[in-house]
Amino acid sequence: MFSIGGMMKLSKKAFVVLLLTLFSLSVLGYSQESKEKPVKIPREVAKIIEANLAQRQAQIDIPLSYFKTLYFPYQNDYFTCFFLKIKNSALGYEAATVEEKKEKAKKEEEKKVGEEQKVLSCNIDFFFRIYSLNKDGQVNKIHKEIYLLYGDQVVSENYNPDEENVYSFGTLFPPGHYLLSAAAASPDLAKIGLVFQEFYLPIPSDLEKNLELTPLLFLKSMKRMPSPDSVISLYKNLFHYSLLEVEPLFDHEFSSSEKLDIFYFILGGTPSEDGKFSFEINYVYRRGEQEVVKFQPQILDKVPAPVVSLPLDLLFADKILEPGEYTLEITVKEKVGRKEGKGKINFIIK
Repeated sequence: MFSIGGMMKLSKKAFVVLLLTLFSLSVLGYSQESKEKPVKIPREVAKIIEANLAQRQAQIDIPLSYFKTLYFPYQNDYFTCFFLKIKNSALGYEAATVEEKKEKAKKEEEKKVGEEQKVLSCNIDFFFRIYSLNKDGQVNKIHKEIYLLYGDQVVSENYNPDEENVYSFGTLFPPGHYLLSAAAASPDLAKIGLVFQEFYLPIPSDLEKNLELTPLLFLKSMKRMPSPDSVISLYKNLFHYSLLEVEPLFDHEFSSSEKLDIFYFILGGTPSEDGKFSFEINYVYRRGEQEVVKFQPQILDKVPAPVVSLPLDLLFADKILEPGEYTLEITVKEKVGRKEGKGKINFIIK
């Protein structure tokens, strides 16, 4: 283990700020809310939600667990993404037969025409009821209900019943305190799984004196889509936000040759007269209480949007980070309003 007296330089090539133009006018005018259809949760599912609401008791007929909440600013609201973990064995995959008829060379065709291949398929219904909560954390009223159907097929030889994946959906919410009830149900409603999760979206008064960072996220990949989603959809091991399709790194495990590609928004920033933002951002790696790496400050001067995507090195010319658990700490200071905010996220070097 070592401590670094000087600061590690951030490569100029590493500075990547996603500008407001990424989201464009089409996103500013985009609204799922206007296209959401009213949903009525089946009586059998609603009864289970209501019976378990007071104690927030999970139902494990279909085992699922809550994994993470992410939120991003959207005008005066937040685009909020919810992540559930489910094993393949809980999704009800069943064997089916699919006949492949492909045109091939005569010799291959003679052998393979009519060949049957076994596949496994699943269909499962997801019902989400979101309650608004009072200041004391008690249920106020039903804020929103969402129904999503998920279907999938996989070749039997590639099916692993113990494989666990992350499933996400996102939608708009105003600032406030909420409770999500997430139910997974077989098509005949014979089996129903249920989990509860509270989430909080910062209100304007939270940002009067200090900055806040949205939940920190490590990226595996991120690409721009031709247009944003117009309806709520369920995604496997990724999520959509605005014009972005994002695949997170969920396990937070890295080799020293990789980079920590961090992504977050700065909330509560004070724009200058021209509507732009200026920040100084400090990045520190810690192992326990010990400061291991401190980077030179990142200076964001007069950027049009308070959003940051930045790859941070783990491999240095004269230093080696030993395998183990670390924490990335981020401190943001704004130049106009003089507010400050902090965030941190854990990671492991293999």
